[in-house]
Amino acid sequence: MATKLIYSHFVKNDLKEINNWYRKIDKKLLDNFLKEFRYKINFIKENPLSCELKYDENRIVFLKKFPFGIHYFYNKEKNLIEIYSVFHTARNPEQWKDRK
Repeated sequence: MATKLIYSHFVKNDLKEINNWYRKIDKKLLDNFLKEFRYKINFIKENPLSCELKYDENRIVFLKKFPFGIHYFYNKEKNLIEIYSVFHTARNPEQWKDRK
């Protein structure tokens, strides 16, 4: 059975803010961000337990070229990944915990 992936409603807002920021700077920079973001999402889907375990049962994977981490929870029994946040590394990590 394929792993199911869902996004919290916060992720849409996170990506919108990121989109607006990088689009102002350079469209190519935005394209590069989205490419790396998609790559990391696919990596999470294929290897949900391989990313760093943080904050109780939540995991995080960092983008290599951009200062963001993708925070998620993997429910092994349901084979379900829930993406909670695409969070800038300079922000207080306590803030994303309220997003569950």
